[in-house]
Amino acid sequence: MNKGINNKDIENKSIKNKGIKNKGINLFVLNVVSLFLLILLLVVSINYSIDASGVITPGSYYEMADLALAGNTIITQLNYNERLYQVAIVQGMKKLPDTIVIGCSRGMFLGEDITGFKNLYNNCVSGANIEDYCALLGLYDKKFSKIPKRVIIETSPWIFYRDNPESRWKEQEAYSSVAKEYYEKINSKPLINNRAGENPYLSIPYFRHNVRFFLTNGFKAFQKKIAKIRTDETEHVEYPDGSVGASLENKIDERLKAVRATNGAVTYQNADKMTELDQGKISDYENLLDFLLMQGVEVLIYMQPFSVTQCHYSYDEGKNAVFKDVEAYLH
Repeated sequence: MNKGINNKDIENKSIKNKGIKNKGINLFVLNVVSLFLLILLLVVSINYSIDASGVITPGSYYEMADLALAGNTIITQLNYNERLYQVAIVQGMKKLPDTIVIGCSRGMFLGEDITGFKNLYNNCVSGANIEDYCALLGLYDKKFSKIPKRVIIETSPWIFYRDNPESRWKEQEAYSSVAKEYYEKINSKPLINNRAGENPYLSIPYFRHNVRFFLTNGFKAFQKKIAKIRTDETEHVEYPDGSVGASLENKIDERLKAVRATNGAVTYQNADKMTELDQGKISDYENLLDFLLMQGVEVLIYMQPFSVTQCHYSYDEGKNAVFKDVEAYLH
């Protein structure tokens, strides 16, 4: 005769199965959390220990600035953060220059020899946008409570592009905070920019950058960055006035032939997608000019989106038609 199934036995078995299931879930969650923490630790460790652009441990930038401001031609470090370097430069200045150059890399060669202006400092940074203009001027205003009497503004076409992706100005707090303060001073409204700056300790793009830097340079990537004075004529350098060499500004037939053999428009800062000048960017730009002029500052506008060779390609072949619209607007 079969005995009936005990309800208590069924209940105990159900509780046991549920316990096993919960234990499995807890173990899975624990493994996921442990893996996440391990990845997080790896990212932070690599970003801190390599720090290819020096945004976490910026001491070498102030060493570079001290050498440059003492009148030396210095070697610019590989992958250095140009914006953080400008913070160090202006903070280290003892006297306000008569003339400064602000803008992107296309204006970096504008030094005392090229412009003819003495007591000049070139503060250009790669890919500069209007926020960079505000930051660079704001650094001087914060240090000296005024800005130089002459400002040369390198103005690239993508300055007026609504969807300009440039966000490097937000990477360093000492730089981005000055940009916001000076923008508000000029426009009497806060700077609204939805592209959030990344924490360099936790940044995945910076982690990838540091890993690539390690794969290229090996264990030298972990070495402390040291500011150096130029001793080799072939090294990439920055001159005492903040400018760089102008050799690429000369027209080179071989280079022109190679550039014209390529297809498509200039893609830098997504310029190939730019079809018109954004009215908001125009307003910010004109407010900046008005603000400077009302203070008695002499303003010079310089436009050259690429080297002479590449300008022939961009303009003559009409690959970036909006560049001519920008030039017409500036005139």
